[in-house]
Amino acid sequence: MIKKQKILSGLLAILTLCLIYALPANAAHYHDLEKNRQPCSDCHVQHYSEGGGTPSGVETGGPFAELLIRSTTNKLCLFCHDGSDPKAPDVLNPVTMYDGSGDEHSGAGFFNNSGGVTTENGHDLGVDTVSIPFSSMTNISLTCASCHDPHGTANYRNVLTSPAGGTGIAVEPALDVFRDAPPGDPPSASASIAAYKESNLGYKAKSSLWCTECHDGLKTTVNVPGNRVHHFVDIPINGTGYPTDSAHWVAGTGSGFGTATGDLTEGVPRLRFQVSGATDYISSKVIASNNEVICASCHMAHGGKYKKGLVWPYLEPDSPVDANSGCNQCHNF
Repeated sequence: MIKKQKILSGLLAILTLCLIYALPANAAHYHDLEKNRQPCSDCHVQHYSEGGGTPSGVETGGPFAELLIRSTTNKLCLFCHDGSDPKAPDVLNPVTMYDGSGDEHSGAGFFNNSGGVTTENGHDLGVDTVSIPFSSMTNISLTCASCHDPHGTANYRNVLTSPAGGTGIAVEPALDVFRDAPPGDPPSASASIAAYKESNLGYKAKSSLWCTECHDGLKTTVNVPGNRVHHFVDIPINGTGYPTDSAHWVAGTGSGFGTATGDLTEGVPRLRFQVSGATDYISSKVIASNNEVICASCHMAHGGKYKKGLVWPYLEPDSPVDANSGCNQCHNF
């Protein structure tokens, strides 16, 4: 009887695995730690063979480490996030999924290529970078997993708590960062567009501190009085002694403010900001003179159309009409 139970248990386990790995890639909401609903079969295969041949939908040349369906981390992530799956946020140029959404881009922007080629427009994937701006780190080859955990974390966008080691910074959704619309469950193209576009997010704390986990050269210098090397972050726009025009920022019209970037009319959409006392998405979007500048006010985490991952064309060689627009929203020169 015991032997029969063991055989039945083994068969049940095998049947369960077969059912799991038979699930289509869009069967559940992706990278969802709370609901534990990321299908293993999105990224892994069970044996890396099927009927004596290579399983369908995988890269040839395997099996790869940990039975992944792609040979590198970046290939694995971009398998879904390169625009080929309309339900997955697109992180690779050219991005079209936000066209018509009311926003110009996602919260993180996009990478200019799939890896191995340097650009001036943001983070580079798969490039052995000898020197990191404002960082003690050297010889880093960036992958998607350098910043995100593919299995999920309790943090915003599944970012790692300690991307550079050490204690790290936990950036918790609904506490440090707020969203208006969640991703679809199950995923859908329309829900992904709404969830990942820039305006869906509101900020309260820690996002800039998370950036300085790697760009640690900014930790001790950025908010030192008299600093003229780096822009202040996490500081109210109406702070004493700052060359800002908080009334201009609150009004949201005139120099610096516009409806679109690159439309040949001076002004760009309002930059992102932080509300230190926010308790939810609505309160995190309230315009006030004490709104705070954060790294994401000016830069996109992945990168974008403009140098240094900037939101507007400040450093472009042809000096377009919007070159100073982002600056003028706060400073009104």
